[in-house]
Amino acid sequence: MEITQKASIRNLLLIRVYYFFYFGAMGAVSPFVNLFYIQNGLTGTQIGLLGTISALVGFLSAPVWGRLNDVARRPRVVLQIALCLNSLAYYLLSLQQAFLYMAIIIAFNALVSSGINPQSQTQALAAAGEVGAGYGSIRMVGSIGYSITAAVSGYLIQQTSLATGFIGFAVLNVISAIILFTIRTPKKASKSPQSTPAQPKISMRQVFVEITKNSELMAYTVVVIVISILANGVTFESVYMQRLGASESLIGQLGTFGALIEIPMMLLADRVQRRKGSTLTLIYSFIFYATGFSIIVIHPSIPSFFIFRFINAIGFSLYAVSCTYFVVERAPGQQIATILAVFSVTISSIVNMIASPISGKLFDLVGPYWLFVNAMVGYIIAVAIIYFKVVRHEKTPLSESRP
Repeated sequence: MEITQKASIRNLLLIRVYYFFYFGAMGAVSPFVNLFYIQNGLTGTQIGLLGTISALVGFLSAPVWGRLNDVARRPRVVLQIALCLNSLAYYLLSLQQAFLYMAIIIAFNALVSSGINPQSQTQALAAAGEVGAGYGSIRMVGSIGYSITAAVSGYLIQQTSLATGFIGFAVLNVISAIILFTIRTPKKASKSPQSTPAQPKISMRQVFVEITKNSELMAYTVVVIVISILANGVTFESVYMQRLGASESLIGQLGTFGALIEIPMMLLADRVQRRKGSTLTLIYSFIFYATGFSIIVIHPSIPSFFIFRFINAIGFSLYAVSCTYFVVERAPGQQIATILAVFSVTISSIVNMIASPISGKLFDLVGPYWLFVNAMVGYIIAVAIIYFKVVRHEKTPLSESRP
């Protein structure tokens, strides 16, 4: 039975609450995870190896999670199980000091969590589509959650220990899983708010074949690869800030600052997306990213990091909305979660298997500054690829049709 308008609005509200706690969990630990590794004696190379392990397992498991979400009768139950196991993994990680045990837990976490983001996106797109809302209006609430928990977690960590952030992540993640119980089953996410006829399921091999046939998706694939390689080392941002004299509390405040900028920008990103389309919005996001990294390259300092976060928050907001629609608009068949998993996890995971240890080694050898230079170059290249391979390609039929 089709969901009533009132129930659809209720679902949208609950998905927003879910995003608040889901991204709030990330804010509790994300700014501090590499500080935790460094504090426990890991080198940049070892941290990079952890990234490789996570990428390898994520590469193997993400399409399976996406496929399971597409064919499961109750996909939210799959998401809830993944969220709870993700919480367990982070709690166990907070208790470790040895690299080997960390590596085992990271592998387990990648196995159970690699499908969470694309599954969350399909739930959000379904809820938004029911009432004609934009994805950015949902993602914005996630930024609010992140902004609050990053500041609170930074303060608590400074008063206690870095393990506090991991425990906070576990608790908030479980809460987000509980919230999913209150949502009524929506129609499957589609490329538009209107329902579309059911289409036959296709195999994973066919999914990859369809991607290779689409020149625009292939261009975006190259972009994801370039960014995954050159911007990989930015994960050492908190360590860089600490070397410049920042405390854990200040690092948390910086995370809050960036997330607060995202709140209005997510709504603006929805408007830009509707007016300019996903392709141009994607290019705008890369330009903002490149500009933000250039600030650190020109003058690395704590004040520069606040300017960097301000600019990159705009870029991230535009990217979070545009990349989702860019892929969904071009996704073959009804394999929305599978395609999102391929682009958000699988492709980047393949590259990160190599890029993570290289970035870690570069961090050990030359420090974090050159990692930011690489990131700036990566986003400049991304702008060029999307412009020449997608924008000009979209304009070609129009120019050729003129007399």
